[in-house]
Amino acid sequence: MTVKILLMAVLALGGCASPAVESEGDEGIGGVPATSLAPEATGEITVLASDTLSEAFDLIRDGFQARNPRAFVVMAYTSNESLTRQIAGGEPPDVVATDDAAALRGVSSEKATFGSGRLTVAALDESPAAELFVDYLSDASAQRALIDTGVLRP
Repeated sequence: MTVKILLMAVLALGGCASPAVESEGDEGIGGVPATSLAPEATGEITVLASDTLSEAFDLIRDGFQARNPRAFVVMAYTSNESLTRQIAGGEPPDVVATDDAAALRGVSSEKATFGSGRLTVAALDESPAAELFVDYLSDASAQRALIDTGVLRP
């Protein structure tokens, strides 16, 4: 009799349990993949960067697009002297990056600085995608690309 009651209790409790959540990524809160909790960039993001940053920013673009598959980053490179003229002379890019902070003196957008001023980045477009691209530069993989290419020092 005791075994029968115990078996019924176990079966009743087993019916209350929720099914396991299967995921393909890292587990986040409550079995939801951690990657699904982060905002995802979508659409086209135009980045204008100093030509001296091309190797690093090509790697950063690839990493950002891998993390945000619905985003497409269009990179354009120019000299530091041309950055200001190109920004003022027409359609500004969504994001601008330079290793010469003086090149962005006329830019009124909030700037993010990395490596004690060795890299300055600004989102000229206040779209969520542009902001996410700038935020991505703080990510470990982006920092690794900046260090490995010599833009930042470890």
